Amino acid sequence: MGLKHDKVVPGREDRVAACMAHGGCASGMGKQDKICLKNNERTFSQAGLCQLLPTLGMLLTLPDTAVIVHGAIGCGSTGFGMNTAIRLHHVLRGNPNAKDSLWFTTNLDESDVVHGGEQRLEETILTVAEKYRPQSIIVLQTCTPSIIGDDLVGVIEKVRPLIDIPLLYSHCEGFKTKVWATGYDVAFYAIVHGFIEKDKEGPPPKKGPRQPGERPVVNVINLASMGKPDEIEIERLLNEIGIDVVIGPNFANRETVRRMTQADLTVSVCPTHDDYLVDYLHTEYGIPFVLKDMPIGLANTRNWLLDIARHFGLEKKAEELIEREESKARQAVQRFLPALKGIKVFISAGEFRAVVTGGLFQELGMEIVGLRSYHHDEFGTEFYEQLVRAQQGKDFPVDIANFQPFELINLLQKVKPDLFCGHVYDNGWAAKLGYPTITIFRIFDHYVGYRGFYEVAKKAARNLRNPSFQKRLGENVGSAYRPEWYQQSPFAYIKTDASPAAAA
Repeated sequence: MGLKHDKVVPGREDRVAACMAHGGCASGMGKQDKICLKNNERTFSQAGLCQLLPTLGMLLTLPDTAVIVHGAIGCGSTGFGMNTAIRLHHVLRGNPNAKDSLWFTTNLDESDVVHGGEQRLEETILTVAEKYRPQSIIVLQTCTPSIIGDDLVGVIEKVRPLIDIPLLYSHCEGFKTKVWATGYDVAFYAIVHGFIEKDKEGPPPKKGPRQPGERPVVNVINLASMGKPDEIEIERLLNEIGIDVVIGPNFANRETVRRMTQADLTVSVCPTHDDYLVDYLHTEYGIPFVLKDMPIGLANTRNWLLDIARHFGLEKKAEELIEREESKARQAVQRFLPALKGIKVFISAGEFRAVVTGGLFQELGMEIVGLRSYHHDEFGTEFYEQLVRAQQGKDFPVDIANFQPFELINLLQKVKPDLFCGHVYDNGWAAKLGYPTITIFRIFDHYVGYRGFYEVAKKAARNLRNPSFQKRLGENVGSAYRPEWYQQSPFAYIKTDASPAAAA
């Protein structure tokens, strides 16, 4: 159907045949039948993530917006954990007086489960609009009101004429999908329908042909893939070859979101995040797109820039820029290369960031010995094969897991990397084993483009030079698991339609 016509956002299991459980080798990822991968399960699961978290993480970034979580108070409380990061984002964007995010919960209780929560939702919307006067309101329906049959759309349409600001909504029930990344699609749904399709001014008209001498405009979808330093780097590179940039929808107001419908090209920074919105802008507004690379590392940044430049006949300017920037970047990292050459690294993150970061490490002379992706879909498949080829065919294990630290710890003890690169909650597990760690993404850091190439090399060399904290932690923290677990395959609890999982 597509983003515009979907009444409820489909789970990524159905929309892109996403997989949440798989263990095997990198060289085999392209040979797996994606439908079979989709059906993989675990007989034991230690952890997981609800799609509500990435949805809230996106929508709370919208300026002067109130988010109402319709459900039990526990669901809404996830907003606490995101507030600090979002305030820091605003500070990095030049607003030192950034306020806390506005989020509310309808706090459904046992009585509401029996009698329904529609009245409470209606009252909450009107109260928030009157008392806090946000520029827009977003309502997310969670599991409880969906199970008892609350009519979210009915309440929204009843209240919409009573307030004079955009009213956004989306179904975000965690039980409907195991693929947490569906939450990004849920956020896109709310933004598109609230700021474009059902806006009081109606959808913007399609943009006419670009006038002679008019600079091309490119949408760059920032989502959860970039902090402000990375946005500055991308804008710098595209501006230098003659392209103007609109960055959104994270931290974008209504006007910026609507301006995205008038671009000449949409560019993804992370295809696995962005395809739902990219397809909408292409289908409804005829905007072509680039949806295959992430500008991390020299080769991927080169490919990403050239793909954009070709749309506007700017290849020559792009090639000149790339040659200058690559030369400076290679020269800048020379002093780190002796410390990095031959280092064995394990990567853990969302799939696309993990595989392209693997390419960056290989460009620095490092070897990939293991990779854990939070989920798998078609966008990452070819990159596994590229990583194996870059190591002259030297394979490595891949774990597709929505966290599952018991699998990660087992795998780390088998491959024994020299360096672990993951998100902060992954790094804690690796550090307790004594492995040096670096964070794969922080909002303060440069990670994309040429500045990112340099900063990652510097960070890796620095942490390898002084791993004393992790070493002492490993010497003084006991194992979280029994010794018997380490004798098994890390994939022992993954099952397919055909058979139990293969060994590592």
